[in-house]
Amino acid sequence: MADPIIFVKGTSKANKAAYLVGTEKVPAAVVTRLLTAVQGLSGSKLDRNFYQGLEKYQKVLDSLDAYGLTPSVAVGSFQKLQEENKVVRIPASQRPSKVAKVAELFSKGICKRFKGAPEEMVEAFLELVAKPEFKSEAVDCIAAFKKNFGESKLGFTKTSNRQGNPAAQKALAKARAGKKK
Repeated sequence: MADPIIFVKGTSKANKAAYLVGTEKVPAAVVTRLLTAVQGLSGSKLDRNFYQGLEKYQKVLDSLDAYGLTPSVAVGSFQKLQEENKVVRIPASQRPSKVAKVAELFSKGICKRFKGAPEEMVEAFLELVAKPEFKSEAVDCIAAFKKNFGESKLGFTKTSNRQGNPAAQKALAKARAGKKK
């Protein structure tokens, strides 16, 4: 007999991942918490924690009983499905390199100015950048930006006279000062 527990991937915030037991749904987040709670348990302790973890999902428990699945078998099925459908997340600490960021930034501009295959577009851009008149024009533009708009507090040349929200800047400064303590 096929396993009556099925994993359904979520497609959006409104339609989150879930496990189906027959026709009854239990959110994947609930099952993840349940598996953490029953980890390393067996016998009556496993049964008690299992039923407590799913007490809000009485129809799911009824479906499990209808299929004749004990808590230990259901936990095994949930664990198996969770391992098969594990989402690999990239830690927030892994940021793209400076080269990748700058390449993406310039790529947007290249796409707006050049046509053709990606290799041809990059070659056309590099040919243009290699010209001496490009360098002098870029230096003139940057000098004008410095003269007209100055530098930011971090030392970068500003390209507009846009000002930030003073209240937001004060709140940010306060938050940063709190972190230093």
